[in-house]
Amino acid sequence: MSSHIPLPKEKHSKSKLFATVSSLSAKKKEHIKCIEAHPFNHRLSIIVDKKQEADTQRMLAECIGEYYKVKTLKPTDLIDPSFIREYVSSKGKSNTRNSLVALSLGTRIDVDDVFAIDGNGQLIMSLCKDTYQVLGLTGRQSQFPLERGSRFVVTVDLLADCMDPETKYFRRLHSRLHAVFGDQEFEFAIGVYAQDTGKALNLDIPGVTACMPQVVTMSLLDVDVPDLARSDLVSDSRPDGWNEEAQDVFEWIGLAAAGADAVTQSAGQTANALTIRTYHAPAPTKHRDLAVLSVEGMLSAKAISQFAQKMIEIQRSIDPNPNHVPLFLCVWGYDDAPVSWGSSEHGFLTSGENMYAHVYLPQIDKCVAFQACGPWDSYS
Repeated sequence: MSSHIPLPKEKHSKSKLFATVSSLSAKKKEHIKCIEAHPFNHRLSIIVDKKQEADTQRMLAECIGEYYKVKTLKPTDLIDPSFIREYVSSKGKSNTRNSLVALSLGTRIDVDDVFAIDGNGQLIMSLCKDTYQVLGLTGRQSQFPLERGSRFVVTVDLLADCMDPETKYFRRLHSRLHAVFGDQEFEFAIGVYAQDTGKALNLDIPGVTACMPQVVTMSLLDVDVPDLARSDLVSDSRPDGWNEEAQDVFEWIGLAAAGADAVTQSAGQTANALTIRTYHAPAPTKHRDLAVLSVEGMLSAKAISQFAQKMIEIQRSIDPNPNHVPLFLCVWGYDDAPVSWGSSEHGFLTSGENMYAHVYLPQIDKCVAFQACGPWDSYS
């Protein structure tokens, strides 16, 4: 069973927050769908019981591989036949195609020309009006311009037959990109992954620098943790106050992932008995010692999916007690990515927010998933 509920607009007029409750063992796993449809990920945090810190750190280091930065990439390099053949359309030992994810860095989605490859062979160019008009390629008007008709999106299927270098389409595409951008170079973050496992693969092009995300840990001692196994949030019904409780839990996850004082200053830590606590974790709660483990960089959606599934299986096998601390997973997307989930166009306006937070409760076979995006995002 799964429910996909948009939370009240009047409380989120500047952003959108969706809550989904689903079964971890369902044939169509909603939590995996959410992860794998979100290609441009730059930060991950997982909140676990302090006792699981070492095992979680080891598992995170095993699943999350290196990515690359290239400071001298031209738009025409993205459609170079050898680049496509070697990194976009090539297949690995399991006969599955590679997944290449690339995003131009330092380019703002609302005012600059932005280039991206989404992991499924789609080159996405979000372009300013002047660039689009001079380029002369077929595209569509952006859904989120500062002024109507001020931005356009051009999408190129790098895996299509028309990308053969001998075709008229390819020759025109290359000619127009070269004419408009010439030798202008952009900095890119690029990840090349095995599509079936998310394992990082090698990228060997001029000017490339390998980057390995490092696991950073933080302890949250004696904090109030929402006891979701006993809350109405995972009940089969939707009682009064369900939306408010969902928003409160989402807020707690964000505060905990950041190590905010509001979360760490629990009743057991208050040095002064007269200290007034202005924040309380959503009830019911339990006192626990937690660890927050984080990595930053370009992160493979498939690798995140594999990591989440392994952590769920470990949690399910080692602790049958429903009162154990849930697993809290948070993933943030790039603010200036041209899409958020799937092909949903993404903009910035006042916030380029596109992130998700999952709560895994393996002992009761439940997942609570939150998806948050700014007002200029077509995901719904």
